[in-house]
Amino acid sequence: MSALFANFAPDFSSFLTRSVSTDSDHWPVSRNFLLDEHIARERAECYRHHGAVADHRSVAEWEFRHKIYLKKEISIESDDIEPPPEYIDPEDPDICPDTFRFPMLAPSLAKNLASDLIRVQKVSSFNRVSQLSSKYILALAAGAMANNQDAFQRLDGLLGQFAGNRDWRPVFSGVWSDLADVFGETPEEDPPDWADDLRDRLGLCDCDPRQSESLGILVFRYPIQAVPRLSTLGDRARPLTIPCVLDGVFSHAFLPSPSESDTGHTMDLTDARPCGKLIREVLHPAMRLQTKYLFRVGAITRPVDPNALGMQRGLHLTCLRERFERPEYGQHTDRDLLS
Repeated sequence: MSALFANFAPDFSSFLTRSVSTDSDHWPVSRNFLLDEHIARERAECYRHHGAVADHRSVAEWEFRHKIYLKKEISIESDDIEPPPEYIDPEDPDICPDTFRFPMLAPSLAKNLASDLIRVQKVSSFNRVSQLSSKYILALAAGAMANNQDAFQRLDGLLGQFAGNRDWRPVFSGVWSDLADVFGETPEEDPPDWADDLRDRLGLCDCDPRQSESLGILVFRYPIQAVPRLSTLGDRARPLTIPCVLDGVFSHAFLPSPSESDTGHTMDLTDARPCGKLIREVLHPAMRLQTKYLFRVGAITRPVDPNALGMQRGLHLTCLRERFERPEYGQHTDRDLLS
């Protein structure tokens, strides 16, 4: 499979090619669009329908069109205050994001229902729906972790409220077995900087405490079986898909994996890890978080270094080329980072 947007529309390809210079805003995003091999043609047509496939006058104009696509096709909003559906019909655009209408499935994980995923949620994301302070929510979560039943139930109510007030955009999650070494056997045995390490290894550059001393997070660990179902897959598999450039906002920390991979892989924000230890990443439908899946409560304290992302991109590309035996992968987009 080739990179679809490299040849999908000449005007758009020309625009992307002009925008790959590191002097351009969102240059990693332009490169990703020319690199991504996991885009279904039907999704590209939908992207075109919203005016995003064009010879844009500026990157800002392109980003504006991209956000329209996300709002209309990815961040599905419910008419009522209710949690995301547990059963999704891919032919119903009112409940199914474009991601799962023509899914690029992660087959090695989709049927492995007993395996666990891991997800990071910023505590601040709960403030907007609950009017509760981050300090209170962190204390509530800590109480739930300590088996305080009142705190457990209160937090579960908050999670239900959050699920009913958020849109149904797909969820990025990591594979637990790839990240287990971040933690100790118990919270008391965790390394002191586990939250920073987890953020970096998952490539979560939006989890940046630059404006404050720390950023509180809740970490959830849950079985693949808990993920909402897709009607076309039945009960023995879950819709875990390979992330692509159309699944989220412009991100300098995202880098698509080659077609030989059946998952995505996160780009580490700080370290050069062995290429055999890439962190797998998948997307799944929005789901109601539950307190029983709360795994850790912590705070990120180390700011993200945006100046390191270019070097990390080059290192990550090198690993992808080695891991999937694609020595030419990224050569046409990132030659300057690979030399």
